Amino acid sequence: MRFVDARNLIGKAFCDYLLTGDENFRNLYLSAEVPEEFENYKRERVAFYETFISGYKQIIPAKGCEEVVLLARALNGKGYYFEAHEVVEKFWLKCNCPEKKLLQAVIQTAIANMHLEKRNLKGYSRMKELALENLKPYRGVICTVEVENLKGELRKEKGFLRF
Repeated sequence: MRFVDARNLIGKAFCDYLLTGDENFRNLYLSAEVPEEFENYKRERVAFYETFISGYKQIIPAKGCEEVVLLARALNGKGYYFEAHEVVEKFWLKCNCPEKKLLQAVIQTAIANMHLEKRNLKGYSRMKELALENLKPYRGVICTVEVENLKGELRKEKGFLRF
């Protein structure tokens, strides 16, 4: 198992739990077996996930784009960019809503942060460009996203992005 496989197994199960409230997903990340070299990563993630869940019980399972974005914003703000993108993406894939491009921009914003964290400036810049393009038709506050503020964040030369 590679690191990315361990991250995906644990992180995706956590995001599935946030969206469904299904304890089977929670049990999956709690009991996931990972190679010894990833045990510290898993322990840190699981500890954070459990603390996070206790603070957001009132909106788990997340039922709409507002709740999904609130969860993603909190994850993104704490540096959990993979989980921030993943929780929105899982919702976005099943969503048939007029905010679909806006949600895609939120996903791309979190992915830009993932790229910046890994010092991939080309990927960071590309995700910001794509997110700005997806935000073009939107104005105001949609799904708790203040669109003009997000556009301003995406126009920043560098730095981790908020949404």
